Amino acid sequence: MKKLIILALFSSVTFCDVSLAAQTYQSQTSGDNLIAKTENSADKVKSTPVKSANAIKFDAFMKSGYAAFDKKDFKTALANFKSALAIRPNNIYATKAIQNTEKRITGK
Repeated sequence: MKKLIILALFSSVTFCDVSLAAQTYQSQTSGDNLIAKTENSADKVKSTPVKSANAIKFDAFMKSGYAAFDKKDFKTALANFKSALAIRPNNIYATKAIQNTEKRITGK
């Protein structure tokens, strides 16, 4: 009977040790994953290109031009698209926007 009790006691202690070891490993792995995710996020932030002042101005002129075009204020739209084209000569989007706006102004 003593052997059975000792065996049962030993088995439960061993099971607890294994369970505790598994929990410890799992929490360490989760922490490592969290650190890895945080580091990957930091890498993404670092690799995001910073827009130049000209790029910001170009985008602003194009957005303003499209907004004016949508409101059927074609003269303002044309002025904005031409300003954008001055920043980026030969830009296909600004060029096409100017063409479309001029067509609207002439009624074609």
